Order: sequence, then structure tokens, then C-alpha cells
Amino acid sequence: MNFAPDFKIEQLTKKLAETDSAISRYLIHKDDLKVRALIDTRRHLLALVNLEITAAEMKAYDARSIYTPEPGLVNQIDVWCDRIKRVKISTVSYQSSEFCDLMLDHILPKSWNFDNDVIIIHQPQSIHLFEAVQNRGQTHILCYITGDVLPAELKTFAVKNKINISTSIEDLERTISLLQTRAQSVISISCDQDTDKAKRAKAAITDAVTAGKRTRIENTATASKFGKSWALNLLKNMPKLQGTKNLHQLCITGVEDAVIVASGPSLDKNIDQLRDVQDKVFIITALRSLPVLVAAGIEPDLVVQLDAEDDKVAQELSPDPLHPIKNLLLEGTVNPGFFSMPAKNIIWSLPQHFFDVHKKFGTLPTPFNVPSVSIYGLCLCQFLNFKNICFIGQDLAASQGKQYADGATDLLPAHANMSMFQIEVPGFYGDIVLTRNSYEYQIKRCSEIAREWRSQGININLVNSTEGGAYIPEFDHMTLEDFITQRQLRNKQADKTLKFSPGHPISADDAISFLNNIQGVMDRIAALAEMVIKLDSKGENNRGLEKKMKKTIQKFKQLNDSTSLLQIATQEEIASVIGTSRKTKTVDSYSQFFTKIRDNAVALKTATKG
Repeated sequence: MNFAPDFKIEQLTKKLAETDSAISRYLIHKDDLKVRALIDTRRHLLALVNLEITAAEMKAYDARSIYTPEPGLVNQIDVWCDRIKRVKISTVSYQSSEFCDLMLDHILPKSWNFDNDVIIIHQPQSIHLFEAVQNRGQTHILCYITGDVLPAELKTFAVKNKINISTSIEDLERTISLLQTRAQSVISISCDQDTDKAKRAKAAITDAVTAGKRTRIENTATASKFGKSWALNLLKNMPKLQGTKNLHQLCITGVEDAVIVASGPSLDKNIDQLRDVQDKVFIITALRSLPVLVAAGIEPDLVVQLDAEDDKVAQELSPDPLHPIKNLLLEGTVNPGFFSMPAKNIIWSLPQHFFDVHKKFGTLPTPFNVPSVSIYGLCLCQFLNFKNICFIGQDLAASQGKQYADGATDLLPAHANMSMFQIEVPGFYGDIVLTRNSYEYQIKRCSEIAREWRSQGININLVNSTEGGAYIPEFDHMTLEDFITQRQLRNKQADKTLKFSPGHPISADDAISFLNNIQGVMDRIAALAEMVIKLDSKGENNRGLEKKMKKTIQKFKQLNDSTSLLQIATQEEIASVIGTSRKTKTVDSYSQFFTKIRDNAVALKTATKG
């Protein structure tokens, strides 16, 4: 399945030399169609060489040091690609296919992987640019368009060609974070005729891409570690979702202020003040913090659990039976044990990754893609239209040798130790505090979200009251007592009400139908995996065997594209073959890869039976 990296580079550079020779010939003959196709081939080959250099860990090299073209050719290519600056065409407009091609000649980088890299088209005026991009062989195309009306022609074209349309910068960021591609480069093309708007949009798109990539790195690492348990848990939880509420049914009235409670050491300093105003604010907390709040006489309005956890943790859960949870919000991927916790209302949510589940049941995905419960709570409060949001216990750092408040490990065990806190960051009081990698990322993400909201004109008062914890740029910093005074909460009248729109998204029949379909898909995938393993074990190298292997793998890809479950359960293995892995090295053989596919398919089929 693999070639040695140096052999691959040798073969690719040989093709580069042949391509350059052909470009020289067709430039002389002024055959622009041939030149365009060959220059695109050159772009793709350069990207592949760089990918193989990375895979071989040849850190001191890039494609330019491995391969040297004929003198003057690069300049000739540059001059040809910049013809849009000189060539007179009938219509300088994105409505013109000729103009679109000239623009792409100019804007596409010298090294560009048409299979992996991403093009974002902003405010398209027609489908001509999309068609031009597709004709160049581009696989990953995104559309970012704002406005009240989405052109029918564009919508039809996007659906037919599986082009994702984002109508807000948040949607675009989430789409980037969920992209299944090993993109080395992302470029944007704005069709907006207003130069200032196009410039602002480009800056916003750049920020969204950067934030989306960061989230994707976190998500990929997490999915690689927990993907299989997520997929298995979701199948086991499917019958438990009957009669529950969905996040998008939730509505809160009668209260203006939200307090998001995390389980850092500073929570001990704020617990008494929170108890005094608990009826005047909406309190959302991580499940880990629940014992601390209950012990202080505080009943949170919404308790959130996102982490899957293992069977041992779920089996050892011992919630206080005298204090059932009012509203428990669970990701559908958590361990089934969490669905057995005593709660008046169980609410579920599911990320966009599980596209087939949402399609089957007509549900909407979680409207944000975030790395922690507290940032989930932050985005949820904005989604629920709160204008004043306060963090407490969100230390994102260790304090006096502690990472949790007293009692915060009574229900759920700690997943980190103090030795991991070695990164210095500014503290709440202006001093230096110690944090760890994931918390440092969360600090940056909170700041990015605050900036994004402000740039979009979303007016929210964000306050950090985690005394002794980390400083969060873009947030106001004050004690909880000062926040209470500023908002005049002790004297405020509130009639806090949590409502749910009617209906239950998942019926028993729908759940059974979905599980039966997954059983059939996994059966077929397991059979195809067995076929690939047998073909690969023959050790022959002939055209007929290769053709049969490709056909079988193509059938597997089609089935795999129909469901999110195997993709998530076998995140790294699948990514390494179809080009979406964070790792650039591929697996050793088809047999090894498809053995894992077969085993995971069998495990998922078993999970459908409870």
C-alpha cells in the first residue's frame, strides 16, 4: 500500500520534470488550455512532494530544494498566470467563465493540492466560479454568503454538488473545524464588488479559518482517542432518547443574567454569593460541580455532561437521590449510565459530525463546536440570548496546589494531575499562574469568541469572576460580588422559567428503523473488508487484481460516506487512507487497515442490539 517516501519523491519529481517540459512546449505554441491544465498538474505535484517530505520527516527540505526547474521557466509560468492584469476580455465579471479561469490562474498558489486543500468563495454572484473551480479538479469548495435571500440557482447547485453553504462566520468556522481533509492550504475568493466589504470579509474569513483549524486539531485528537466509544455509546443510547427533549427545544424567559459554574478552586470563594442570588440568575454548571453546589444549597437550572467517560466511571456514579437534577443536558455520545441519573428533564444534543442521525430524525446539530463544558455553556447562553454572562470557578489554572474546588471530584474522578500545570499565563490578579496545554487553548478560545461576537455587533457583557484563576483577555474581570452589585441582582425581580417547545424528535419506531439500517450497513462493510483482506493477502501484482481491489474499496467508501459512525469510530485509520489524517504517514497495508475496519463494523453492529 505504501512506497518508501524517498521513492515516492523520486517518482513525483520525475513527473514534475516531464510536466515542466510539456509546459515549455505548449507556452511556445500558445495553447492556453493545455498550459492551464499542465500548470494545475504542476501545482498538485509540488503539493504532493511537500506532503511526502513531511511524511519522511525531512525537516530541512521543501519541494524547491528537492527539484530545480529549467532556468527561466518559473518566471514564464508567473507571467502566464498573471495575464488577468494584461489580457483584455469582453466582460470583467464573475458572470464570465473566461474571467473566472483567468482569476484562478492568478490566485491559485504555486503549490496546491486539489484533493485536500480548500477554497472558500465569498458572496458569489453566480455559479460560474464554482464551475470553473470544479473543472480544475478542486474537491473541497465552501461557500460563505450573507444576506436575507439565498439565490435559488446557487442553492440547487450547492446541494447537487455537495458544497457547504455558510451564512454566518460562526457557521463557516464550525464547517472548517469539521472538514474531513488534510488541508495544507485554505484560500478565499471574494466576489463582493464593494472593496471595503471584501477586505473586511477576508479578515473575518482568515480568523474563522484559524479558529476552525485550532478546534479541528483539538477535535481530531479527541476523536482519535474517544471516537469508538462515542459511536458505540450513541447506538446504545438511541432507545434512551425516546421521550427526551432536544437542545433546540429549550427556551428560557424571565431572567437576564447567566452564571456559568465550573469546578476550579476559586468556586469555594463564590459559592455563598451565588446562593444568595440563585433565583435571580440562570445557573448552568458542569456535572462535576454539582456536588459542590448541592452542598451549598444551590439548585442549578441546567447541568451539562459532555465527556463520554468509561463504564467504570458511569457504574460508580452516585448522585444524591434527595436532590434530583432539574434539567440534565447530555451529549448523545456519553456513556449510557448518565442517562440513568435522576433528572426531571433529560435534554440531548449531538454535534454536526453525526450527519446521518440528524438527517434521519430531522434534528438540528449542536449550534457550536467547542472544546469544553464552560465554553459550551458560554456559547449556549449566547444562543439562548443572554446579554450578561459571568464565569465562576473557571480558573483554567491551578491555585495553591489545587485544580478543583473541594468536593468537585466526589461524583467524577480527576483526569489530570498537578504535574501537567507547567505553563505560565497572566492571572486574575495580574500575577502569574500555572496552567496546562488544554486550558491554555481554552483561554485563547474564550478570547477569540469574545472578539468574534464584538466584531459581529453582538452585544454581550462577558465577565470573569474566577478569583485566583487565569486572566481571560476580552472579558471584564471583577469579583462575583461586584458583578451582583453592578447588575443590582439582589433587588431585581425575576420570574425564571424554562420551557420546551412541544414534540419528541425521536420515536420508538424511528429509533428501531435507524438501528436496523446501521446493522445492514455494518454487515456489508464487514463483508467488503473481508474481501479486501483476501485480495491483499494474495500478494500478486497484476492489473486485474488491482482493478478488483479499487472497485471493492470504492464500494466501501460509498457505504462509509452514508454513515458517520464508522468514520468516527475509526477516525485515524480511515483518515490515513482517504487523506484526512493529522498524521502524514499511512498505514502499512490494506490488510491491517481493513482488519480494523471489519472489527469496528462488527462492534458497531453489536452495539445496535443494546
